[in-house]
Amino acid sequence: MSGFRKTLLLFGFVLLATAALIVVVKLDFSKPIQEEQVAITSLAILERISDQYFVVTKSVYVDQKSEIVVDTGSKWSNFFWGQTVKADGVIRVDVGVDMSQLTEKDIVVDQEAKTVRVDVPPADILNASQYGDIEVESQQGVLKYVLDNDPNEDHNRALEQLIAAAKESVRQDSQMFEDARDDAAKLLRLIVEGTGYELVVGAADGE
Repeated sequence: MSGFRKTLLLFGFVLLATAALIVVVKLDFSKPIQEEQVAITSLAILERISDQYFVVTKSVYVDQKSEIVVDTGSKWSNFFWGQTVKADGVIRVDVGVDMSQLTEKDIVVDQEAKTVRVDVPPADILNASQYGDIEVESQQGVLKYVLDNDPNEDHNRALEQLIAAAKESVRQDSQMFEDARDDAAKLLRLIVEGTGYELVVGAADGE
């Protein structure tokens, strides 16, 4: 075989090898890239809720009045001893659902049905605070406490009484607590459906 023919055959083999390599590379890159699938588990949902959930509250302002009987055995100042004191002020009460105590046991993932059940806790009073002035009336006259951090101990005791009474008043409105829980469920639905699963709201007792 002449040198020219050998060179020609060698060149042909190189061309074939190059063509084969191009085909292999082209086939490899033409395959669709599979996105990393994140496993939808109770822990994954819990972490998602922890990252994205924020407390949605319903606030009610209660113009609360409270009558306090002060005797010498109480901690009120001498100014009020042996009197009936009337306290009056507006108390802001916030109702919502706190998800901070949610655990994996409260979340059930159904891979086949593509659903996530979350046992949503009941709504509760999350905060109650003074809103505006507090007036305390006694036989000696009317005292007005403007700041909620007033150092006067009598103010603090009057505020405690008003807050306790306001909370009790708000607890009588069961519809408000139901609405607050519904609002929390709406936010959870947005969080869960971002995974492609549907939210099923369960009771806090798992029923």
